[in-house]
Amino acid sequence: MTLLDLATSQVGQIIALHGDPGFRSRLMEMGFHKGIKVRMIQKMPFNGPVKIRVRNGMISLRQSDATNISVRLDV
Repeated sequence: MTLLDLATSQVGQIIALHGDPGFRSRLMEMGFHKGIKVRMIQKMPFNGPVKIRVRNGMISLRQSDATNISVRLDV
């Protein structure tokens, strides 16, 4: 499942980052690392950005970028 598949308020744990090396490096600079828990805060309509809580920060990502982050549900 991808980060975009999380419902609002659902928590997932990152299992993989996909895409070219420059893109993965940019995600890692923003705090996305394997094993980190993320929470879906908000999905904007009409393919707008998604708002994610990573550690203690809020990050907005394009939906196309969110599909390159594989997560598993955190129960």
